[in-house]
Amino acid sequence: MENEIKQQAEDLLENGEVEALYELLSPYLEQNDPYAQFLYSSFSVESTGETEEEFEARSMRLLESASEGGVAEASYRLGVIYLYGNFVDNSSKSSSDYFERAIAQGHSHSKFTYGFNLYYGSGDVQQDKTRGLTLLEEAAQEGVELAREELKIIRLR
Repeated sequence: MENEIKQQAEDLLENGEVEALYELLSPYLEQNDPYAQFLYSSFSVESTGETEEEFEARSMRLLESASEGGVAEASYRLGVIYLYGNFVDNSSKSSSDYFERAIAQGHSHSKFTYGFNLYYGSGDVQQDKTRGLTLLEEAAQEGVELAREELKIIRLR
Protein backbone atom coordinates (compact mmCIF):
# COMPACT_ATOMS: atom_id res chain seq x y z
CA MET A 1 0.00 0.00 0.00
CA GLU A 2 1.37 3.41 -0.97
CA ASN A 3 2.18 5.94 1.76
CA GLU A 4 -0.42 8.39 0.47
CA ILE A 5 -3.14 5.75 0.72
CA LYS A 6 -1.89 4.73 4.18
CA GLN A 7 -2.20 8.33 5.37
CA GLN A 8 -5.66 8.70 3.87
CA ALA A 9 -6.73 5.44 5.53
CA GLU A 10 -5.33 6.47 8.91
CA ASP A 11 -7.16 9.80 8.66
CA LEU A 12 -10.45 8.03 7.90
CA LEU A 13 -9.91 5.66 10.83
CA GLU A 14 -9.07 8.52 13.19
CA ASN A 15 -12.24 10.34 12.12
CA GLY A 16 -14.38 7.21 12.57
CA GLU A 17 -15.33 7.05 8.90
CA VAL A 18 -15.27 3.26 8.76
CA GLU A 19 -17.56 2.78 5.75
CA ALA A 20 -15.32 5.00 3.59
CA LEU A 21 -12.24 3.35 5.07
CA TYR A 22 -13.56 -0.12 4.26
CA GLU A 23 -14.20 0.97 0.65
CA LEU A 24 -10.65 2.36 0.42
CA LEU A 25 -9.12 -0.80 1.92
CA SER A 26 -11.21 -3.36 -0.01
CA PRO A 27 -8.91 -3.70 -3.05
CA TYR A 28 -5.88 -3.96 -0.77
CA LEU A 29 -7.60 -6.56 1.40
CA GLU A 30 -8.28 -8.63 -1.73
CA GLN A 31 -4.52 -8.50 -2.39
CA ASN A 32 -3.79 -9.55 1.23
CA ASP A 33 -1.91 -6.32 1.86
CA PRO A 34 -0.52 -6.56 5.42
CA TYR A 35 -1.12 -2.91 6.31
CA ALA A 36 -4.70 -3.02 5.05
CA GLN A 37 -5.21 -6.17 7.14
CA PHE A 38 -3.76 -4.39 10.16
CA LEU A 39 -6.12 -1.43 9.77
CA TYR A 40 -9.17 -3.62 9.12
CA SER A 41 -8.40 -5.59 12.28
CA SER A 42 -9.33 -2.55 14.36
CA PHE A 43 -12.89 -1.84 13.21
CA SER A 44 -16.13 -3.43 12.16
CA VAL A 45 -18.52 -2.21 9.49
CA GLU A 46 -22.07 -2.13 10.85
CA SER A 47 -23.65 -3.03 7.51
CA THR A 48 -21.94 -6.45 7.56
CA GLY A 49 -23.89 -7.55 10.64
CA GLU A 50 -20.72 -8.93 12.18
CA THR A 51 -21.13 -10.08 15.79
CA GLU A 52 -18.62 -9.16 18.49
CA GLU A 53 -17.31 -12.74 18.51
CA GLU A 54 -16.92 -12.71 14.73
CA PHE A 55 -15.13 -9.37 14.92
CA GLU A 56 -12.70 -10.65 17.57
CA ALA A 57 -11.91 -13.78 15.54
CA ARG A 58 -11.43 -11.77 12.34
CA SER A 59 -9.34 -9.20 14.14
CA MET A 60 -6.98 -11.87 15.48
CA ARG A 61 -6.64 -13.53 12.05
CA LEU A 62 -5.88 -10.22 10.40
CA LEU A 63 -3.41 -9.16 13.09
CA GLU A 64 -1.56 -12.47 12.77
CA SER A 65 -1.39 -12.12 9.00
CA ALA A 66 -0.26 -8.49 9.22
CA SER A 67 2.37 -9.43 11.79
CA GLU A 68 3.70 -12.18 9.53
CA GLY A 69 3.65 -9.64 6.69
CA GLY A 70 6.00 -7.31 8.56
CA VAL A 71 3.67 -4.81 10.25
CA ALA A 72 5.43 -4.09 13.55
CA GLU A 73 2.38 -2.48 15.16
CA ALA A 74 0.39 -5.67 14.52
CA SER A 75 3.10 -7.72 16.23
CA TYR A 76 3.08 -5.31 19.16
CA ARG A 77 -0.72 -5.48 19.51
CA LEU A 78 -0.60 -9.27 19.50
CA GLY A 79 2.07 -9.17 22.20
CA VAL A 80 -0.20 -7.00 24.34
CA ILE A 81 -3.27 -9.15 23.61
CA TYR A 82 -1.47 -12.32 24.73
CA LEU A 83 0.15 -10.58 27.70
CA TYR A 84 -3.16 -9.43 29.14
CA GLY A 85 -5.39 -12.20 27.79
CA ASN A 86 -7.65 -9.96 25.68
CA PHE A 87 -9.73 -12.14 23.29
CA VAL A 88 -7.43 -15.09 24.11
CA ASP A 89 -6.05 -16.98 27.06
CA ASN A 90 -3.06 -15.29 28.65
CA SER A 91 0.14 -16.75 27.16
CA SER A 92 3.55 -15.43 28.16
CA LYS A 93 5.20 -17.55 25.43
CA SER A 94 3.03 -16.11 22.65
CA SER A 95 3.32 -12.63 24.14
CA SER A 96 7.11 -12.85 24.25
CA ASP A 97 7.28 -14.21 20.71
CA TYR A 98 5.20 -11.34 19.33
CA PHE A 99 7.13 -8.70 21.29
CA GLU A 100 10.39 -10.17 19.99
CA ARG A 101 9.00 -10.07 16.44
CA ALA A 102 7.89 -6.45 16.88
CA ILE A 103 11.34 -5.54 18.19
CA ALA A 104 12.96 -7.24 15.19
CA GLN A 105 10.56 -5.26 12.97
CA GLY A 106 11.80 -1.99 14.53
CA HIS A 107 9.00 -1.20 17.00
CA SER A 108 10.53 0.95 19.75
CA HIS A 109 7.55 0.90 22.10
CA SER A 110 7.76 -2.91 22.15
CA LYS A 111 11.22 -2.54 23.61
CA PHE A 112 9.72 -0.51 26.43
CA THR A 113 6.75 -2.80 27.08
CA TYR A 114 8.64 -6.06 26.86
CA GLY A 115 11.70 -4.61 28.60
CA PHE A 116 9.51 -3.46 31.50
CA ASN A 117 7.90 -6.89 31.79
CA LEU A 118 11.27 -8.65 31.67
CA TYR A 119 12.89 -6.32 34.17
CA TYR A 120 10.15 -6.72 36.75
CA GLY A 121 8.99 -10.20 35.81
CA SER A 122 5.42 -9.00 35.28
CA GLY A 123 2.63 -11.54 35.01
CA ASP A 124 3.81 -14.86 33.64
CA VAL A 125 6.87 -13.29 32.00
CA GLN A 126 9.95 -14.68 33.74
CA GLN A 127 12.22 -11.97 35.14
CA ASP A 128 15.38 -11.18 33.18
CA LYS A 129 16.72 -7.89 34.54
CA THR A 130 19.70 -7.76 32.16
CA ARG A 131 17.67 -8.14 28.94
CA GLY A 132 14.90 -5.95 30.35
CA LEU A 133 17.29 -3.14 31.19
CA THR A 134 18.93 -3.39 27.76
CA LEU A 135 15.55 -3.08 26.03
CA LEU A 136 14.51 -0.17 28.25
CA GLU A 137 17.76 1.64 27.44
CA GLU A 138 17.32 1.03 23.71
CA ALA A 139 13.74 2.29 23.87
CA ALA A 140 14.87 5.43 25.71
CA GLN A 141 17.56 6.05 23.10
CA GLU A 142 14.91 5.70 20.41
CA GLY A 143 12.77 8.39 22.01
CA VAL A 144 10.26 6.44 24.10
CA GLU A 145 9.63 8.84 26.99
CA LEU A 146 8.07 6.17 29.21
CA ALA A 147 11.33 4.23 29.00
CA ARG A 148 13.31 7.31 30.04
CA GLU A 149 11.02 7.79 33.04
CA GLU A 150 11.25 4.15 34.06
CA LEU A 151 15.05 4.20 33.85
CA LYS A 152 15.08 7.18 36.22
CA ILE A 153 13.02 5.19 38.70
CA ILE A 154 15.27 2.14 38.36
CA ARG A 155 18.42 4.21 38.88
CA LEU A 156 17.02 5.82 42.05
CA ARG A 157 16.78 2.41 43.75
